[in-house]
Amino acid sequence: MKAKIKKLLFEYSINSRITTKELGKKIGTSQQSASYLLKNLKKKKLIAGNTTIVDAIKLGFVNVIVGFNLLNPSLEKEIIDELKEISAITSIEEGKEGIDILVEYTTQNLSAFNKIHSELIYKFYKKLRTVFVYPMIVNHEYHKNYLSRKFYDSDIILFGDRILRELSENELAVLEELVNQPTKKIIDISESLKIPVKTIVRIKRSLEKKYIIKGYSAILNNTKLNINREIIFLRFSSEGIRQIDKFHEFTKNNKNIIKYMKIIGEYQLAIFVESIKDIEIIRDIRANFPIESYLIIKSDKIHKKRYLPERQ
Repeated sequence: MKAKIKKLLFEYSINSRITTKELGKKIGTSQQSASYLLKNLKKKKLIAGNTTIVDAIKLGFVNVIVGFNLLNPSLEKEIIDELKEISAITSIEEGKEGIDILVEYTTQNLSAFNKIHSELIYKFYKKLRTVFVYPMIVNHEYHKNYLSRKFYDSDIILFGDRILRELSENELAVLEELVNQPTKKIIDISESLKIPVKTIVRIKRSLEKKYIIKGYSAILNNTKLNINREIIFLRFSSEGIRQIDKFHEFTKNNKNIIKYMKIIGEYQLAIFVESIKDIEIIRDIRANFPIESYLIIKSDKIHKKRYLPERQ
């Protein structure tokens, strides 16, 4: 992958609402060149989409990670297409090893999750088998530092602060527009909602200031970009639990770890790893931390990624 493409993907993944003028400055090229490169990457579907990062817990949601195996692999596309239509399923990732499909539910509570998931299992009982269900405690998202020469150790924390925020109808409407179309222009949002531009700008800033919106990112086509991606679930030994904080620091300082999450279940932690080289991080982890067991899922494709379910 060319250095300029790496830079562009890195900056665009940090802020997908960045102007092409600012993007050009950050990658050391003209606005015209940055615009051309970005359009070309989207045209070739190397950038598969965009997403608005929302801290759903502030709106009263919980997230649950679920792993499925297919009982009939030939039905994979059909099943994934049907899963995409379920509003409460906000993330769908196809695995090529370890598990067939990894999904994320975003629901108002665990009871709502159980109802939706039970209905899904009943519908697909001859097609899907649930392998695991892990409620999420907290999620730390890091920059894709493997695409950059510099290292940025800042992170976006989701599901950490459980203070609920009440939003007005206008705030909910603007948030929905930004979640559904993360790069939509302010003037277009204004026209869609029949709300003045200045009001849209004020509401957007307010949602960001309240840390409901925590950023705007991109969904990369890892396969076409030759980016290897793994999701690794980890269980520490009983004595090793005390080293979880140390492990958190390890994840913050590793350029290939893009997400660290605490979960409830057989495994206590999960990390998402990306690299343009072969991924061998599990050796390093096992050499330095008391790991009792682990599960590695090799990702093939991200089919859906949102941070909020669609409003019904």
